[in-house]
Amino acid sequence: MAGVAHELVNVLREQKECYEGLYTLATYKARAVVEKDIDFLKEVVSREEEFIGRVDILDRKREGVFKDISQVTGLNLSDLTLTKIINKIGPDKEISKELIKIRKELLVMIEKVKNQNDRNKKLIKQSMEFVEFTLNAIQTTRLGGIDVGYSRPGFENIKETRRVFDARR
Repeated sequence: MAGVAHELVNVLREQKECYEGLYTLATYKARAVVEKDIDFLKEVVSREEEFIGRVDILDRKREGVFKDISQVTGLNLSDLTLTKIINKIGPDKEISKELIKIRKELLVMIEKVKNQNDRNKKLIKQSMEFVEFTLNAIQTTRLGGIDVGYSRPGFENIKETRRVFDARR
């Protein structure tokens, strides 16, 4: 049992590192959106995909370790949780304390990633709304036949009217 428990600790540590990387990338993504740096955003998303692939591999590895633990302990695989594994090992054991610590750290990190991704979602939504507003303003201007420029429409007529009433003529 000790061998698979240590393997579980290692997998969870690697998962925590991946989520830390995803959190860092999420903060970079926010910066890229705010600064409208599309090239940097593409690079961040590409790296993010690598981390997500790694998390997926680690999830499958963790599921395999859970399966091994289920076979060794006789616990039902479909109900198996980290808490049940810790209770089966014994909460006073050093490996259990380590599993508890990593579980807490992982939960905190996952929550940080989730919160940052929610903020990024809002930033992207605001950016898209601004782009839509700008496009609508441009389209309305074109459809309305209004010339966009630095001169005021009708200003030429005012100059002509002034000339008519100019006393010097």
